[in-house]
Amino acid sequence: MKQPTHANRQATPTTPAASPTPVLATARDDAPGTPGAPDARGAPQAPTGTKLKIVEAALQTLKEKGFAGASAREIAAAGDFNQALVFYHFGSVHKLLLAVLDLVSARRMQVYRPALERAQTLPELARLARAIYVEDLENGYVTVLGELVAGGVSDAELGREVAARLQPWIDLAERKLRQLLAGSPLAAAVPPRDLAFALVALYLGVDLLGHLERDHDRAAALLDLGERYAPLAALLLPSQRESPRPEDEP
Repeated sequence: MKQPTHANRQATPTTPAASPTPVLATARDDAPGTPGAPDARGAPQAPTGTKLKIVEAALQTLKEKGFAGASAREIAAAGDFNQALVFYHFGSVHKLLLAVLDLVSARRMQVYRPALERAQTLPELARLARAIYVEDLENGYVTVLGELVAGGVSDAELGREVAARLQPWIDLAERKLRQLLAGSPLAAAVPPRDLAFALVALYLGVDLLGHLERDHDRAAALLDLGERYAPLAALLLPSQRESPRPEDEP
C-alpha cells in the first residue's frame, strides 16, 4: 500500500454534521469512510474496535502534542499501529480529529445533560458548572477543544465543523435558561438563545485563555465567584422563588 503523505492531512469538504447527540450508533469496525456520519436517527456513529483505538490515540496525541503535532505519524506511534489505517478508516487527519471531538462530546453529554436537567436552582447550576470545569480539565477535554478551535481559526472548513459540534451545548443551555427565566421580564429583554450562546462562548473563552496561559486558577476563581453570588441572583427570578408552604399560608 502506498504510504500517505503529510499533505493528506488537509481535510476534504464535507457536509457539516447535524447537531451531535449522546445517543450513538455503532459503526462496523472494518468499514472505511467518513467517521461521525449520522445514522438514520441523525446520531454520529460511535467508533469501535480498530476505529476506537485510532480515535483514542488521536485524543492522547492532541492532549500531549496539540493540534500542530497531531500528525498521522504521531497518532500511529501513540497507538502502535500503521499510519495508513488513519486514512483507510477516516480519510484524513482532520476527519479523525473531528471524530475525537465527537467522542469527547458524547462522553461529556452522557454525564452532564442528566446532571443539568436535575439541577433546578441557580446555586445548583453554579456548583455544577464548577464541577464540569474541574472534570473537563482533569480529563484533558479543555485541551482538546482548545486545540481544535485554534486549528479551526486557520482552516475555515474545520472551523465550521467544530462550530457545528458546539450547537448541542448551546441548545442544552437554552432549554435550561428558558426554564430559569420563565415568568421573568428578562425572558423578553434577553432572548434565551442569545444568552445561551453568550454563556457557551464565555465558557469556551475562559477555557482558551487558561489554556494559553497554562494557568487555570483565574478561571476557577471566576467560577467560584459565580457559585458565591448565585443565591443572590436567584432572588431576581420568579422561577427560583419558593412557593409558600401550606403551613405558612394564612
